[in-house]
Amino acid sequence: MKMLLKNLLITTVLLYGCAAITPSQPPAPPTSQSYGPLVESLNRAYNDVQQNDCREIGTNLPRGHYYCTGIIIRATEDGDYLPWTNSPMAMERGSVSFSWFRKDDHPAYPFKGVGFILRNPVEGERLGLPGFDDGFICLFPVDALTGNNRLHGGCVSRFGKPAIHAFNPQPDIPHHNIRFAWGSCEDIGITTLEQWIDYAGDMQGGYARATQCSWNVDSQNGWRNSLAMHAHYPYLDEIWNELLMATVDDGYSRKDYISAVYVDAANYASSIEAARTFQRKLIANNSYAPIIRLDLASDQPFSFHQEDQIIVKR
Repeated sequence: MKMLLKNLLITTVLLYGCAAITPSQPPAPPTSQSYGPLVESLNRAYNDVQQNDCREIGTNLPRGHYYCTGIIIRATEDGDYLPWTNSPMAMERGSVSFSWFRKDDHPAYPFKGVGFILRNPVEGERLGLPGFDDGFICLFPVDALTGNNRLHGGCVSRFGKPAIHAFNPQPDIPHHNIRFAWGSCEDIGITTLEQWIDYAGDMQGGYARATQCSWNVDSQNGWRNSLAMHAHYPYLDEIWNELLMATVDDGYSRKDYISAVYVDAANYASSIEAARTFQRKLIANNSYAPIIRLDLASDQPFSFHQEDQIIVKR
C-alpha cells in the first residue's frame, strides 16, 4: 500500500506539477496551468455524449457507461469524519450512493454543495493515474430514496411490485466487476424501456421514486434505457440518478481515486469552506485533490480557480 501511494504521488507530481505530499512537505500552491489537463478531462468526459459502448481495459468486455464516460460524483456533508469513507448507515445498508453526470443526464443542481469526483478507469489510463474499476452494483435512473433500504444493498425496491429475486451474476460476463454488478430489473425479466416504465409507474408523490427497479451497473442496455426514460418523466429532470457502490470495507482507500473536490458554483459562498476542509483532510491523509467549481448551467461546467484552494505554508 505504501508503494502504491508513493507511486501515485510521484505520478501526480509529473502530471500536474505539484510537489509530493508528505507530512513535512505540503503541496506547492496549484495553478490553473498545472491543473489544465484535469479540467479538460472532466469537461471532455461530461460532454462525451456519443460514447455508449464502454469496453474494459485489457479484456475489451462491455462495461457500464460510468467506466469510460461521464462523471462519477458523490455529494456529502462536512462533518467529523473523512468524507470519502462510508457512514454507519451505508455500512448497514451495504452500499454508498453516488451519482453519474453527463451532458445528456444531469440534474439541475447537485444533491449537496460540496463533494468529490472519482476518476473512471479510462480517464485514469489517459492521465496515468488509478481509476475506480470495481465495486459498483446497480443504477437507478433517478434517486430511489434508498436511505436505510437493506434489500441487496438498496438495489431492490421496497415499494415496487412484488417479485422473487435470485442474486446471481447477470449476465455471466467475466469482467472485473462481476462479483458486484447486479440489477433487480434484469433479475425479474425487465429488459426494455417500456417494461421499466410499466413497472415504475408515474413516480409522483411521497415515496413514488422508490418504485423503480434498478439496472445492472455493467449492462449497456440498462444505461441506454436509463438515459431514454427521461423523455417520459420531464417533471423529474432536476433529480439526480443514483449509482450504488458496495461497502466491502470502510472506504478509506477510495481517496486514491479522487480526481477533484467539487464546490457547486450556485452555492459557492455557503460551500467553499467545506470544500477546503475536504482538501485539508486529504492532505492530512497523504493525498491531494484540487477544488474544482461545478456549474451545471454551463456547457463547460468544470473550472479551476486558484483562490479556491487552501493556502499551504511551506
